[in-house]
Parts: sequence; C-alpha cells; structure tokens
Amino acid sequence: MGSIVRGYVGWFRARFRRNWPGYLRENAVYLGVAALAAIADFASTWRFMAAGHIDDEFHPVIRVVSQAIGPFAGPLVGKLGQFAALVALTVLFRRWARVLFLTVTFIYLYAAWYNTWGIHLYTPVFLKYLG
Repeated sequence: MGSIVRGYVGWFRARFRRNWPGYLRENAVYLGVAALAAIADFASTWRFMAAGHIDDEFHPVIRVVSQAIGPFAGPLVGKLGQFAALVALTVLFRRWARVLFLTVTFIYLYAAWYNTWGIHLYTPVFLKYLG
C-alpha cells in the first residue's frame, strides 16, 4: 500500500511542477474573479450565521468547523480550504482550469445570493425532502 501512495504523491508532485510555470499569469483574471466570489460567499455566510444559527448552514463541513471555532472563523477557514483546493485542482488539471473556475465562481455567487436574498424568497425543492 505504501508504494501506491508514494506513486500517487510522486505523480501529483511531477504534474504540479510541470503545470505551475505560467499558471498565475495565464489565470490571473479567473483567480481574481473567483476570489471576489469567494469573499462574497464568505461574507454572506458569516452574516447568515450571525443573524441566525450555525446549524442552519447547509454545507456539512462548514457547519462542523463553525460549531468548533465560531461563526466568523468557521466560514473563513472553510472558504480558504475550498479556494486552496480550487487552486490545486486547476494547477493539476490545467487544461480544464477555466471550466473549473467558471463553475466554482457561479456556485460561490449563487451561494452568496442565496445567503443574502434567496433564503427569504424560496426554499430549493431538494431541501423540502431533507427536513
């Protein structure tokens, strides 16, 4: 089992080193827009938790982290982790980076909208089945 893990770690390192040169220059605009969307999602989640209750958070990891370290630090740590994963994935799978950036940016903006205005307008159909 150890050799399989070492093989995957070696593959990830080699691919990261190969794909990193020029990554920031090529994806600066996408990184900036995704970062702004992530900040909007974080701020709206923080506001949402401050106005309501941490248990109202849909994302299970963000909810658990927020219960452990609070309604400000929880969403911040969670969003930083998500953004780090986005950067890692877009470096590893650089050919698909723009698709990943656009998808994640849309999801972050939707989450920010929902946390701010959407929660008062409707409940997504799938949530009716969770309760």
